[in-house]
Amino acid sequence: MVAWHEFEGDAVNVGVVGAGIAGLTVALGLEQAGHDVTLYEASGEIGGRMGSLTVNGHVVDHGFHVLHTAYPTVKRWIDVDALDAKPMDPCTASIDPTTGKRRLLGDALRSPKYLLPTLKSVGIADGLRFLRWRMSTSARDLERSLDSASTTISEALEARKFRPSTRRVLSTLFAGITLDPTLSERSGFADFTWGAMAHGSMVVPKAGIVAVPKQLAARLKSTKLHLQTPVEAVTSTTVTTQDETINHDRVVLATPQHVTGQLLPSTRPNHETVERTTSTVVFETSTPPFKRARLLINERFGEDGHDVLHVYVPTNLHPSSNGQHVVVATLVGESAQNPDTRKVLQELEGWFGAGVHRWEPLATTVVRHALPHQPLDFIGREVPEVEHNGVLLAGDHRSHPSVQGALRSAERVLKQMKIPLPR
Repeated sequence: MVAWHEFEGDAVNVGVVGAGIAGLTVALGLEQAGHDVTLYEASGEIGGRMGSLTVNGHVVDHGFHVLHTAYPTVKRWIDVDALDAKPMDPCTASIDPTTGKRRLLGDALRSPKYLLPTLKSVGIADGLRFLRWRMSTSARDLERSLDSASTTISEALEARKFRPSTRRVLSTLFAGITLDPTLSERSGFADFTWGAMAHGSMVVPKAGIVAVPKQLAARLKSTKLHLQTPVEAVTSTTVTTQDETINHDRVVLATPQHVTGQLLPSTRPNHETVERTTSTVVFETSTPPFKRARLLINERFGEDGHDVLHVYVPTNLHPSSNGQHVVVATLVGESAQNPDTRKVLQELEGWFGAGVHRWEPLATTVVRHALPHQPLDFIGREVPEVEHNGVLLAGDHRSHPSVQGALRSAERVLKQMKIPLPR
């Protein structure tokens, strides 16, 4: 194993495997500190799981994505204004497909106009529970809830004594955030995301979520980027592709949890992992089912025949040039493995009426291994080790499953290599 202090003051050659936001951030920090970087990416595009495609003139993300402006790491690395990103409404709507009844749950502290509609939806007692939960979060330290032992999100929602109808909405909301219909993620992570929603905006870039990694990549000047270059093996000083073994002074592995486990089997979790998959079924229509830039959450998600998690209309934020609207239906869990467009349309007919069958299917996206899995007994903001057998590790599985976690993991690698972070 080579110690980093042996290179202090000298430009070194670093191989970074993985061109998602963690790998791009590591590469950018190293390059700006004067080091030589080679970036390896197995696919033909940068961005990893933060991907987008263009269909019929519309930008469609792989999975449902928003960017939280409250994340401290986002403030350090991303120029949100340059993304032409617009904020979603600080209000979530829900629908009970069995009755057609809709409700609103808004953040009255940020948008007082939603106070009365929210109280009408959840009642005064649950309204006060929401307020206490919000006030327990910290804008200065969003991640502090991760420092303590947690129950599951499911158990925590029950312990907060929300009435069943409110708990159904929150259960669907956090199933979408964690991509885990069982809500077995630690409740400290739910508190972290609740704080992020309370103390910042959820914004959507005009050019899709891929604009975030593209912005990082655009700032790279000297880094050598090798796309469509699957890596078969790594050591502390070598990267082996299908064609050759390349020597480096240091190697950083910034890949998703399952890929890291394949390249470094001894990093695989001892606990059983659950693959977290999400998919979207995307339609085009001349008439949107609703006109606000918000989610419409399924209160009956997970019950028999109710597979759609939520519906979102991105053209309510960024109108399309052809005047048509895009409707995105999100699925997670087993139904996301092989999404059935016809079945989704049938389900949404119960939400919006028979006119749904005039919607034109545009695209279907499936994201396998979309988020890492952590055991419930994990406590802390990051996995303690930054290096494994001399290989530096980055990626959201080294911290927690969020953009904040991915960028934080990159910052830990840079700190380990004594690279200053941006102010």
